[in-house]
Amino acid sequence: MLVESIVRKTLGLKDQRVVKVVQGDDGLRVHLATKEGRRLPCSKCQHRRPVRDQLDEREWRHVPLWGIAVVLLYAPSRVDCATCGVHVEAIPWSAGKSPIAVPLVILLATWTRLLAWEVVAGLFGVSWSTVRAAVQRAVEYGLGHREDGKVYYLGIDEISRRRGHIYHTQVYDLGAKRLLWSGEGRKEETLRRFFDEWGAEKTARIRGICCDMWAPYIDVVKEKAPNAVLVFDKFHIVRHLLDAVSDVRRQEARELAKTNPDLLKDTRYLFLKNPWNLTDPQRRRLGFLEKLNLKVNRAYILKEVISGLWVYRVKGWAKRFLDRWFWWATHSRLKPMRDFAWMLRRHQEGVLAWFKIPLDNGATEAMNNNAKAIAHRAHGYRTPKTFTLSLLHCLGKLPLPQALHRFS
Repeated sequence: MLVESIVRKTLGLKDQRVVKVVQGDDGLRVHLATKEGRRLPCSKCQHRRPVRDQLDEREWRHVPLWGIAVVLLYAPSRVDCATCGVHVEAIPWSAGKSPIAVPLVILLATWTRLLAWEVVAGLFGVSWSTVRAAVQRAVEYGLGHREDGKVYYLGIDEISRRRGHIYHTQVYDLGAKRLLWSGEGRKEETLRRFFDEWGAEKTARIRGICCDMWAPYIDVVKEKAPNAVLVFDKFHIVRHLLDAVSDVRRQEARELAKTNPDLLKDTRYLFLKNPWNLTDPQRRRLGFLEKLNLKVNRAYILKEVISGLWVYRVKGWAKRFLDRWFWWATHSRLKPMRDFAWMLRRHQEGVLAWFKIPLDNGATEAMNNNAKAIAHRAHGYRTPKTFTLSLLHCLGKLPLPQALHRFS
């Protein structure tokens, strides 16, 4: 098969013809021209209109052939459309003013969901910037064609992009388990940008939002989505609880440093793990410690008791249970547990909202781990825009442009 035939089949040419293929220093240069006497499709309405004039020749980077770079050269025409006015013709292999052909965009974008951009650039003999441009074009297309009308439940969390407390706010669609939006920072302005871009109409359809008890997130959600039920993530609640238990154990270990320094040594996970996850040696040691009058034992009992909160199915009964547990915790004479109890009391409405809409950020945490894996395989990203681009591309489940031929 001739190279000209391969170009025609993979590009799906109807109004253009292959004039010649020339081998140059930069690879194969494919010269294309418009077939004579053709009415060409308008790039706005796709209706065929008469040709008005011709523009200067442009170049597009196409899919490499047997490892040889391929460049398309074509002088687009402008059509005189009665509906849209004067516009450039619709070019089957081009999207906007991008110098990368759509088939190459699809090919590079598909592989960058699996490999680091630098690796993909080496495989296909293109520069890193070409790969980035392809991913950006794919993300722009995907954001413009994704289905947003059935987003009812959001999960909001933050992820660290690099050391130095550099965070990104992540907004997930909990129904489809996909990333909707990512932005640098975790301040009020950050989350407010999402809601401004998302729009009031789509925000009004949101029924529930799950997040941790981070005050800037809470304030923005109540301001921008007042009709949505705000649910505090139970995994974050448990994390705060475990931190309180650890604080009690550390304080008591310091108090015992002189009299019995080895009593609580290497016992951190004894009091943090679920009882059914303990090994036999850990279970025996915990049983021994439970016979002693230790403060950490009281904290451990409080931790185990509150785990029964999410067993309830009726909000009223759950509230009665939480009130009783609050009294026990505030009278335990354990400051970390008392502080945790008061934190729950201040956010009680969002904690008990789980019994109205049982949302949690379990899927969010899983996607956050995937986001960290994406950053790890690229050895990090220098700019927040590139990081956001990669996350949306890999976690957003965005549709890719369609091409006539499938390049594997």
